[in-house]
Amino acid sequence: MRKRKMRKFFYFFLLFFAGTTFFAASPLFAQIKTDRFFPETTQIYVAVSDVAKLREHWSQTQFNETLSDPGFQAFRESLRAQIEDAWPNRLGLTLDDLAALPTGEIGVGLIALPGKKPGVAAMMNVAGNSERVNEFLSRLIRETTAAKLGEASKERLAVGTKSIEATVLTFPPDETHPTARKAYYIAHPQLLLATDQKYLAELLLRKLAGDTKVSLATQPEYQAIMRRCIQDATTAGGSATPQVRFFGRPLEAGEAIRSLTPASELNARSPFVVLAKQGFDGVKGVGGVLDFTTENFEAVYRVKVYIPEAPTLALKMLAFNNVESLSPPSWVGPNANRYTTLNVNALTAFNNFGPLFDEFLETEGAWNDVLASLEQDRNGPQVNLGSDLFANFGRQFTSTNAIDPKSAEDGEKYVVSLNILEGKEETARETLGRMFDSDPDFVALELDGQAFWQYSPNRGAAESSAASTRRAPTRPTRPTRPTQPSERPRVSSAASTPGPETEIIEGAVFGVANGCLFVSNDVQYLRAKLKETEAGAATIMDSPEHKRVLALLASETRKTNGLFLQGYARNVDGLRANYELFRQGKTPEGKTITSKLLKAILSSPDQRYDSQKIDGSALPPFDEANVKVGASAFFGAVESDGYFFKGFSVRSDSK
Repeated sequence: MRKRKMRKFFYFFLLFFAGTTFFAASPLFAQIKTDRFFPETTQIYVAVSDVAKLREHWSQTQFNETLSDPGFQAFRESLRAQIEDAWPNRLGLTLDDLAALPTGEIGVGLIALPGKKPGVAAMMNVAGNSERVNEFLSRLIRETTAAKLGEASKERLAVGTKSIEATVLTFPPDETHPTARKAYYIAHPQLLLATDQKYLAELLLRKLAGDTKVSLATQPEYQAIMRRCIQDATTAGGSATPQVRFFGRPLEAGEAIRSLTPASELNARSPFVVLAKQGFDGVKGVGGVLDFTTENFEAVYRVKVYIPEAPTLALKMLAFNNVESLSPPSWVGPNANRYTTLNVNALTAFNNFGPLFDEFLETEGAWNDVLASLEQDRNGPQVNLGSDLFANFGRQFTSTNAIDPKSAEDGEKYVVSLNILEGKEETARETLGRMFDSDPDFVALELDGQAFWQYSPNRGAAESSAASTRRAPTRPTRPTRPTQPSERPRVSSAASTPGPETEIIEGAVFGVANGCLFVSNDVQYLRAKLKETEAGAATIMDSPEHKRVLALLASETRKTNGLFLQGYARNVDGLRANYELFRQGKTPEGKTITSKLLKAILSSPDQRYDSQKIDGSALPPFDEANVKVGASAFFGAVESDGYFFKGFSVRSDSK
């Protein structure tokens, strides 16, 4: 009996091994996790666990409901055509292919092996979809050769003792790709593999053949990030299988992308090497998960920054601390579009900035020279930045912004503040006075009896020149003591109004008031915020929508040991502004944060993002579109091995 059981176990083992070896037709492939087959040198990785499930959850979001409205039909058709036309198609996969081919998980990664050109690879589970896969490859070959865009061929790839056939497309140089390139496709009833590098095709095939002892899934940083995020999801009642997973090694990924840029467009020194030398290589990985319409949220994301060892060198600038709770200050009014408040030690950040500054300049002691010149130059402000300014700051940093829907093209008005330690407000004000009064690029102004300064090189120089002619000859041009508000050149409200004769309103405004250092890009908006600190004025805490979302946020943060970051966004104003900019084709020239980010991301050294690539004119006006968008919130918490962030958005009609 015992021998028979042993034989059964042996037979079972053989069947299991045969069913899970290279390209086996086992049902286990239906549950394939691509992170097991991507190599440990994968620098960026994104995976969708189940394309059909993701599509199902996405269809339940309010955003999809809005786009599905008949009023958006013309835009949907226009958008799809434009995206297909602009799609880089590096691997020949269209958006329709990505939606139709996978029957399970799909993973995409940027892989960089030492001494090899980094490449992109996509692996998808296509079990039960072999007919469509064959149609895809046939169509790809036909379209490529018919349009004379390239050549198609078959190539045998050696994988151990096996030889696997690959379909290879060779594309000639074009405007986007200055050199010829290839794309490799390996099809099987269970899997479709696509990559732009032959060595990656062979490497991934070896992984599929069973060489999975070392892979992305075995890396400590990847495991720690996914374990933390999935643990939080299951604790909250969510799924242990996230809809979307993502991971990256910031410095390594940046260096891999940089290596793909032509040498003529690169600076001599890599910024990622500089950051690594200053301790930022302590960030071993950043990743997380994303889910739609789950846990009673429209969307919820979780992100882990994995720093297993104590920060060193300049990375200590990011040494945050948790507190029991974070509430926005009273100047954040009820109509704020969004706010972020952060517990940060400004003095610690300042004290650890110097080595990074020196490293970028490749000049040891450069930062100390700057500090010494500020303190010791007889014609300078004679300010010790550390003891005279940063030592006076508290730990609460807050930012907020507002968008006027009627003038979205004017951009977003923002105010940021950093609280000042009790009894140190006047010291901080005097220090700013010494710094800015001695600089002709700043203009002094008065807001509600408080001294502020605005950066405006042209106007500042003119005002400084005019003021110097009114001063007594014995008064030094660069004062070593703070001047009083009555002694400073003033900028009237009229002067702060935008007009063709002045752009001073666009200059940053600095000053101390109500126990905080304030910085803003709009004088009148800052003036309004200062008035909101008056007793009895309404704040964001009085907003019903904020109260509702904050209650949800509080239930989430109770699961952590305090937090160092908290934020809230009403979203509708920002969406309206960016929607109208996009509809009018003005996104590249817009001044919203979204517009600026898009311009920064989409611009390259040889081509700026100066014209909108996708036509939005088919969109209906925002007020006619019945667009629904709910509020969102997020928080960050310090943990023993890094930082954990979580954010969510709610339906606009949720209670």
